This record gives sequence, structure tokens and C-alpha cells, in this order.
Amino acid sequence: MGFSRHGSISICGVVLSVISMPYHSARQYRQHGLIKISQSRNVMTSNFKSSVVANEQLLPAIHGLRGLAAVAVVLYHLPRLVDIQTPERFLFIYHYFGYSVHLFFVLSAFSLMHTTEKRITEKGWCHDYAIKRFFRIAPLFYSFLAFEIIRQVMTWKLIASTNDILLNLSFTFGFVPFSGIVWGGWSVGVEMIFYALLPGLMLLTSTHRSALLLMIASIVVCYSIRYSLQDAYLSASSRPQWSWSYFSFASNFCYFAMGIYAYRASKFFKKGTNICRVIIPLATSALLVSLCFFKLGELVIDNGRLDIILWGIGFTGLVIWQTHYPSRVLANKAFEFLGERSFSIYLSHPVIIECLKGPLLSMYGAVAAYVGTYAFFPCAAFLLITVLLVSEVTYRLIEVPGIRLGRSLINRRKSAQAAVTVA
Repeated sequence: MGFSRHGSISICGVVLSVISMPYHSARQYRQHGLIKISQSRNVMTSNFKSSVVANEQLLPAIHGLRGLAAVAVVLYHLPRLVDIQTPERFLFIYHYFGYSVHLFFVLSAFSLMHTTEKRITEKGWCHDYAIKRFFRIAPLFYSFLAFEIIRQVMTWKLIASTNDILLNLSFTFGFVPFSGIVWGGWSVGVEMIFYALLPGLMLLTSTHRSALLLMIASIVVCYSIRYSLQDAYLSASSRPQWSWSYFSFASNFCYFAMGIYAYRASKFFKKGTNICRVIIPLATSALLVSLCFFKLGELVIDNGRLDIILWGIGFTGLVIWQTHYPSRVLANKAFEFLGERSFSIYLSHPVIIECLKGPLLSMYGAVAAYVGTYAFFPCAAFLLITVLLVSEVTYRLIEVPGIRLGRSLINRRKSAQAAVTVA
């Protein structure tokens, strides 16, 4: 990690000022036209028009965090998939932005608890939940799956077996090591397993205490599983390029448990109390800044990856904090726009980076002659613009129609059920 202490402190100051820049009153939220107050839970909801989340359920900073995580993953993969260097003062991008995937896991569990729990008393809620999840994920995932299979066929490099294709179509590839076909799609396999478990987990964690116990137990179990998998990987005489300990559901479940706990904690600890207003923001800031800029993770890293668990705990605190006191930056229409398209950004960016590898290398070489490794940032800007353009197309032509189809199927079921009841 080669950046200076002075550089670290200055960057830390910028990061903290961005995250901890809340609006000061409900009146200011309304005056800015960005936020409205939900009377039911006294939390901030957004005036941003979303096709993914019902507007009355959309939490602005949580949606913004999705956008931030998506951009972070793109920036993380840029120097790793293209042979360009990250500036020394910004090496945290190279080292740590990949953990934004774990932030996605925390956010996913939190958001699903937030949007689904109030429906569990409705008849057929579990069926509707399954329909929503499938049509939220499947259309875009299947599109990229088809693209990758066609690409392999056209280049005469068909790697995917029939078994792998069936595993991907059924979303069960998360159980079988390295059977995913879509680039970067391993997290979808992990998420889909969690989606299947969530209805039961929701019923089991109906209180703050039960959610806390689940989180603690899952951290212990996931740490042990990851440690064993990594130990087996390192001991193997012949091993694959990647360790399954990083990609398996069993070693990542604790991050979903953290998201469940974040939801319960956001309801348990009331807004305005010292723990929400002072303790959680300060503890979260200290932990994330220490991990990102002062090498805390390097002190605890081992086969069980305690460092990533610490990142997950930091993300948990961040979600609780931003639920009650959303940052002006995160609760912003620009980040909400990115959050709305985060799934398209996530699935499309590896393919786009591969396609743009040549132009990105040329751009980096030309600009680096004048500004050195800071040429990373023009390349990042060019990549992000391209990714956003492609994501806008996939969002409008694939994601939104898929979501609407799922909703129409749910409405059709409810209409049929109502007709039977009346008859």
C-alpha cells in the first residue's frame, strides 16, 4: 500500500465529509424536493421515480449506496482486467473496492426485509415474492448468459458444458464450484440461494435479538467454512486459479445475515437516540476508514478472511446509519439513478472492459505521458460513460419489461383470487 500518511488523511477527510453530510431537518428535505417523510416508520423515502422499488418503499441513501457499490466494482476491475496502474494515493481502489460485492449482499438482505416483511400476512405472499425475485433477476441474467454462449460458439471456444448451462438456467450454479458462465455472475448464484432461504429466515428473525444471534452465529460458521475451504485450496497439489472459499454461498451467508440485522436494528434503535445519531456513525466511520486507509485488514487477514468480515460489519453500520440519516450525496438523484441501474452496470461491465481493452490501453499510454498513473481517471471516466450507456439500454429494454411482466403475473393471480372469493 504505498500512499503517504498525509495523502491518506486528506482522502479520509473527503470520504467522511461525503458520507456524513445529512440534511438537517424534515423541512430541508422537502424544500430540496428530494425526500419525503414516511409517517409509518419515520424514515426518509424518496421522490425519485423507480421501476425497481415501489416509490413509497424506496430509501434514498440505500438506493444511492447501490449506485456507489456498482461504480466501485467497475473501478476495481478496470486495473485488474486492463494492464494499467492505479495512482499510488488511490491504491485503495485496487485493493478494497472489490468488497463492494459484499456491500451488495448486505443491501440486498436489508432491502428485501424492508419491502417484503409487511406482506407476510397477505395470502400468497411467498408465491408473489418468488415471482418478483425471478423476474427481477432472470431476464437480464439470461440475456448475458445467451450472449456468452453465443460468443463462445462464434469464437469456436465453447467452454460451457450442457451441465453448466442447465445449472445456470436453474440458478443452482452457486452450489457447484466454478460452474458459472456469465462473467462476474458468481454473486447472482449466491444471491439466488439467499432469495430461496429468505422467507424462512424472515420468520425466524422477527426480533432484534434473534437477528443479532443469527448474525453472530453466521459469522462464526462462515468464518470456519471459509477457513477450511481456503486451507484445502492452499494444501492441494493441483489447484484452480481461484479459491472457492471466496465465491461459495456458505462462506458469504454472513453478509446477508448482517443485512437482516441492519434492518432489525434500524427499527429497534429509534432515530434521534444517541446510538443512531452518534455512536453508530462514529464507529462505522472509524472502522471503514481504518480498513480503507490504515491497513487494519492486513493485521487480521487469515484463511477465514476476518478482514472481509470487518468490512461487512462496517457496511452493516453504514446501512443503519444511512437509513436514519441519509447523506446528501448518497440520497441524491445521480446516485439513485446509478442504484436503479446497478444490476445492469454490474453484469455488463466485465464484457465492456474486455471489448474496450485496446482503446483503454491506448488512452492510458497517451495520457500517462503527461500525468503519469493519474491517466487512470480519464480511462475510468471513459469506461463509466460507456458502461452507463449500455446499462441504460439493458435497463430499459430488458430489466424494466421483466419487472413489469412479473408484476402483471402477480396482479393477474390476485384478480383471479378475488373473482373466486366473490363467486
